[in-house]
Amino acid sequence: MNYNKGNKLLTERFYLTWAGGQMTWTCRIILKMKDAVDGDILRQAVESTRQRYPYYQVKLGIRKDASGTEYFVYEDNNEPWVVSEGERPVQLVGPESNYHLLAFCYWDDCIAIDFFHAMTDGTGCYNILRTLLYEYSRRRYDATLSPETNMGRIRLAGDIISPEEWEDPATKVKPENLRPMLLPERPKSINLLTQSKTKLTDDVEAINIVVEEQEMMKYVSSADTSPATLVSLLLNRAIARLHPDSSEGVPMMVLAINERPAVGCPKAAQSMASSLMLSYTDEMRGMDIDMQQTIYRGMVILQSSKDNVIERFLKSKAAQDMFERVPTLEARHQAMVQAYSVVPSAASACVSYVGKANMGVAEKYVSEMYTEVFAPYAIYIEMSAIGGTICISLMQRFEDDRYLDAFLDEFRQLGLTYRIANRHKMIVAPIADYRIALK
Repeated sequence: MNYNKGNKLLTERFYLTWAGGQMTWTCRIILKMKDAVDGDILRQAVESTRQRYPYYQVKLGIRKDASGTEYFVYEDNNEPWVVSEGERPVQLVGPESNYHLLAFCYWDDCIAIDFFHAMTDGTGCYNILRTLLYEYSRRRYDATLSPETNMGRIRLAGDIISPEEWEDPATKVKPENLRPMLLPERPKSINLLTQSKTKLTDDVEAINIVVEEQEMMKYVSSADTSPATLVSLLLNRAIARLHPDSSEGVPMMVLAINERPAVGCPKAAQSMASSLMLSYTDEMRGMDIDMQQTIYRGMVILQSSKDNVIERFLKSKAAQDMFERVPTLEARHQAMVQAYSVVPSAASACVSYVGKANMGVAEKYVSEMYTEVFAPYAIYIEMSAIGGTICISLMQRFEDDRYLDAFLDEFRQLGLTYRIANRHKMIVAPIADYRIALK
């Protein structure tokens, strides 16, 4: 059942309007299991999982309003979710994926979900993966597994699905008396696409780094910080080391956050990711790391205050409303691509961390978990935590490892041990040219 059948998509518009060509905005999350994957059991588990998420059993459609302006809707899609064998992802929003916005594949001991960021974000995808891992593990290992976790019960087929999951947060009435906290003026950022100290490549390499969660949490607890804030600081320190001349600008980190709690939609299925901007100013260069961590914690608290997050959410909606003055989707896409060509100049890199996977008792069958996504930066980090490990996926477009080495040296200086689990050319799903193909 498509709860939003025929309704104009609003929250989804940011990625729907921007995505295309190389900037697919498709994401891949990989579960590295402790045993070889059984494809037949996985297909059964995917089908059971699909039954729990009717609002993801959709395909894109295009409509016109009374004035002739085009807009996107979700249409019913009763075709199964695709599960393919091999590391190569299928094309999303096209015939290979049965026109779904997500698909699955498996190889060796790995299970991967590929999804379009317009459909959901990491928080939403974690719900799908919790259901999938439970359904797979109870068939593969232990039929008596409990769906209960320390975060509540895993979502399963047959649940009564609350409207809070599928109602569009952008349709909510604008809150009154917003009082966002005043933010300091943002300094000029180092743009690593134009100011890198090494050559850029067209290909994106993913380096998967593993840190023991207990060791990381012991450090961040003592330093009154968090894993994502710490990693943001360490990457900014690494960039600063390679860019000692402050006239170039300052290292500027985009830190992704979950908007749901502040916007008042904790169960929303849509993509509800926002971002904070963490600068590494000239004044900070001479401070010890303890003071830097305190300053970063303050930046996070200030920018992630409820009213500030709501204000950013409303501004994003207003920006998309502005783009809709352009009547056709293709022309709107071209206008947005041009407008967002300045994005890489506003920040040096990005860090995203959904938080602990909290996969429940089935988590013991997973050893590592990695997230990979193409982003408009020369260096980008996705973090996951599962099975006692924090998995850091660092994606780079550099010809050599000088930024990676500087980043890892920051860990060594703090006494945090790590290992590089693997490195490979990043693989994310292609996406159909849906603005044209769906007409």
